[in-house]
Amino acid sequence: MIAQTPWFEKKFEFNFPVGLFPVIFERLRGAVPRLDNLLINIPDDKLIIKPTPEGWSVNEQVGHMYDLEELWYGRVEDFLSHAPILRAADLTNAKTKSADHNSKKINHLLREFANARKKLLAKVENIDESTASIISIHPRLEKPMRLVDSLFFVAEHDDHHLAKIRELLQGLHS
Repeated sequence: MIAQTPWFEKKFEFNFPVGLFPVIFERLRGAVPRLDNLLINIPDDKLIIKPTPEGWSVNEQVGHMYDLEELWYGRVEDFLSHAPILRAADLTNAKTKSADHNSKKINHLLREFANARKKLLAKVENIDESTASIISIHPRLEKPMRLVDSLFFVAEHDDHHLAKIRELLQGLHS
């Protein structure tokens, strides 16, 4: 199996047309049903198993996706207010590390993520091409990105964690 590229090693080129917004929007909309489908009928005790002492369990992966929704929504607000630089993420993931997601039921985590994602989708659903093209600087990447690029970044982050979750679940069956 091909090892997944770590998130912070991933490179991004934001050179696609703004017309990909509907496709990106569908990816964002699909994250919750994809998670639901992936996690159906998995016993709760399996979802809290850490692959390594420093690795995250399935619950922690899902909780982390929820934890970042506040950042993604805030960055949309940064674009809409024409902030020159987007708000920075906490690269230590302190929120996820302190949240104790393993003490929560997966249905609760999925519901929190679904509600937060619904809020993000409602914020961007009806944007026009000029709004999707607003540019700001991403603080970690140190490069300009459009609002539509930021949403692509979120969709890539979703897929990164969905792939991690699938890998964890496959490890449980081997």
